[in-house]
Amino acid sequence: MPFVKSGSSDRLPLSERRLTAIWLAALLILTIVFSSFAVAGDIDPPEANSQFARGKRLLREGDWWSAASVFEQLAGQYPQSRDLDQFIFYRAKAKYYLGELNDAIAGFSHFLTRFPNSPQKPYVSFFLANAYYRRGDINRALDQYLSAYSESRDSRLNRLLLKSLTALFQNAGTISISEKELDVLPDDKKCCLVKPLLPILLSHDQVATAEALAGKCGEQLDLTQYRSEANTRKDGLEVAMLLPLSGDLQTYGEEIYNGAVIAAEMLRAETNQDVRLVPYDTKGDPIDAARIMRELSRLNVDAVIGPLTSEAAAVTSAQMCHSEIPLLIPAATQAGLTLLSESSFQLSPNIELEGMRMAEYAVSVLGADSAVLITSTGSEHLHSSRAFVRRFEDLGGTIVAIEYYRSRDKDFGSYIRDIKAVLMGAIPDSAFYVDSRGDTIDIDGLPAHVDCLFLPGNQKQIRLMLPQIHFYNLTGTYLGSDQWGDESIYRLGDDITKQAVFPSPFLTGGQSEGFLRFSVAYDARYGKPPRRLANLGYDAMTLISQAFNTEARTSQTLIDCLGKVQRYSGASGMITFGNNRENIEMPLYRIVDGEAVLLGQEQIGKVEPTN
Repeated sequence: MPFVKSGSSDRLPLSERRLTAIWLAALLILTIVFSSFAVAGDIDPPEANSQFARGKRLLREGDWWSAASVFEQLAGQYPQSRDLDQFIFYRAKAKYYLGELNDAIAGFSHFLTRFPNSPQKPYVSFFLANAYYRRGDINRALDQYLSAYSESRDSRLNRLLLKSLTALFQNAGTISISEKELDVLPDDKKCCLVKPLLPILLSHDQVATAEALAGKCGEQLDLTQYRSEANTRKDGLEVAMLLPLSGDLQTYGEEIYNGAVIAAEMLRAETNQDVRLVPYDTKGDPIDAARIMRELSRLNVDAVIGPLTSEAAAVTSAQMCHSEIPLLIPAATQAGLTLLSESSFQLSPNIELEGMRMAEYAVSVLGADSAVLITSTGSEHLHSSRAFVRRFEDLGGTIVAIEYYRSRDKDFGSYIRDIKAVLMGAIPDSAFYVDSRGDTIDIDGLPAHVDCLFLPGNQKQIRLMLPQIHFYNLTGTYLGSDQWGDESIYRLGDDITKQAVFPSPFLTGGQSEGFLRFSVAYDARYGKPPRRLANLGYDAMTLISQAFNTEARTSQTLIDCLGKVQRYSGASGMITFGNNRENIEMPLYRIVDGEAVLLGQEQIGKVEPTN
C-alpha cells in the first residue's frame, strides 16, 4: 500500500478539493484587485506626484492655461488617484482664472456631485458662486455663496463669504432674499450676515424682509431714518453693463466698462449722485447676452449699456422688444438694430449711413450724375454699397457699373478694365490709339472718366487698389468708407488719393472738452490714454446720467429724454439720435497732404429726404 503523507489534499474528497481550489482562486483575484487599488488609490506613482506639484506651481505663477492642461491630464491618467478631487478642483480653478467660465462652472459642479462629503466643498461652492456672478447668474451665485457659508468651518473663508454676500446685495441692487433662504444657516452665522444686510435691504425698499430678519436676530431698525433717506435715494442710478468680460472679446468689453467707470466716478464727485455699475459677463456669446437681458428686464435697473457686437445687440434688442429698459448699444454698427426694440439706442452710426451720406455728398456738393462702385464682398461693405446705390438713384443719379472683389484679391486690373469698357464703349482705333507724340497707346492707358467712384473696403486692399486705378487712368472723384481713416492710405500721396473724401465717426472727439476731461481722468486711473471703445463707454454712461438728472425718473421718461439728444459733443465725437434712435452724425474728411482734414458743415451740403 503506497505511503500517503498526513494532511495531503489527495486524502480529501473531490468536492472539497474543488471548493478549496475555488477559494484559493478567489483569494488570489481579491489580492490582485486590492493591490492595484493600493497602488493607484493610496500611493500615486512618482511621475503623478511630480506633475501635481508642477500644476500647482503653474497655478501660483499665473500660467493658468498650462496648469489647466496638467490637471486635465492627471485626472485622465489617474482616475483612481487619492488626489483626483484635487485634480478636478484645480483644473476648474485654472479655467476660472482663464475666464473660461462655462468650463469652470462645469468643473466645480462635477466636483460637488462626485465628492458631496469632501471637506473642500465650501471652497468649491465659493469659487462656483464667483463664476456664476461673473457670468451674470446672480441668483445661482447667491445660492452657492449661502451653501458655502452654511458649511464652512474656516473663519477666513467665512469673512470672505460675508464680504461677498454683502457686495452681491449691494451691487446687484434688485436681488431679493427671503427668511426661508437664510434659515439654512446656523443662527450665529445668520445674524452675522443679517446685520450688514439690513441697511442694504432698506435701501432696496425690502422693508418687510428687513423687519422679519431684524426681529429674529434682535436687531433694531430705524425706519424714521429709512423714510428720510428714501427721499434722497430718488437720485440713485443703477446701470447694468452687459459686456464680454471674459473670453476672446474680454479686452474690448473691459475698455467700454472702464470708460463707464470713469464717467460714474466723475458723476459721483460732481453731483454727489449715487451711481452704481453692475457688470454682467456675456462672454461674447449672443445667446448669453439675450438670456441675461431677459433676467434684467424683470429687475429694477435704470438702464443697460451693451452688448459689444452687432450679433449680440440684435438678439438682445429682439429679446427686450416688450421691455421699457433703455439699452445703449455703444459699438455695434449693423443697421436696423434699434428697429428691434423701441428702447434701444445706437451710439455708433450704422454702416448703411456711410453709403447714404456719401451719395448725398456726391449729389449735393459734387453735382455728380454718374457713379461707379468697386466694393469688397465683405458684409459691411456690401451693406454700405447698397445704401449708396439706393440713395444715389433716389437723388436722380445713375449707377454706371458695380464691380465686386474678394477679400484675397490683390490685382484689381480686371475690375478696372471692365468699368472702363462700360464707360468708353466701342473705340475707333484711328481716333484713340495715337498720342500727341505720334506713339501708339495701349487701350489700358486710355483715360476714362466718371463723376465719382465709391470705393468701400479695408485699409490693406484700398492701398493696393488706388495705385492701380491711377495706373489704368480711370478718373473721377474718389469717395471712401470709414476704413480709409488710416495713415497708410494718407501716405500714398495726393496724386494717388486724389484728395478723396470719406466718412468716419471714429476720428472725432479728440479735441472736444468732454474728451479732454475724460482723457485726463482715464490716464490717471489706468495709466494709458483712452481708445474709442472706452470713449463710447464714457459717453453712454454720461448720456444716461444727463437724462436721469433732468427729472427722468421712470423708464419711459428716460427713453423720451434720451431720444431728444441733439449734437451731444462727447469723448467719442458728436451724437444725435434720429427718428429710430440711432446716431445720425457722420463727419466727412478730405485727404490733403498726408492728413485727414475734417470738412465743415458748409462743405458737406444737404439734400432733402426722398419719400
